[in-house]
Amino acid sequence: MAKHVLVVCKACGASSDENANQETNGTRLLNQLKALHDQWPRKDELVIESTTCLCICERACAIAYVGTRKPTFLFGDLPVESAADLLTAGELYLDSEDGMVPAYKLPSRLQPCRIARIPPAP
Repeated sequence: MAKHVLVVCKACGASSDENANQETNGTRLLNQLKALHDQWPRKDELVIESTTCLCICERACAIAYVGTRKPTFLFGDLPVESAADLLTAGELYLDSEDGMVPAYKLPSRLQPCRIARIPPAP
């Protein structure tokens, strides 16, 4: 069975000022995703993981869908309240045999947020 992961950047929205110890928007999005994921019927098919940085800081908040033998999709400029839409898009990714999910099938809030499709490793 293929492994599918939704990777969330925890550093997204971090500030370099005196409020740097406050929770980032990336962490807020991660927490909302985890809460919804716990109740999601397909939670065993899509793992949620975090990373310290996806290196697209100018497009925070950022996530990536990664799947075995599937392209990786990178999304940025995500609103913190997009967690439910991300799980909906996750279902499309899970259901696609080759991982190809056309932008028009994504929830409307996510359509302008798709940044890149990275081919799967050989």
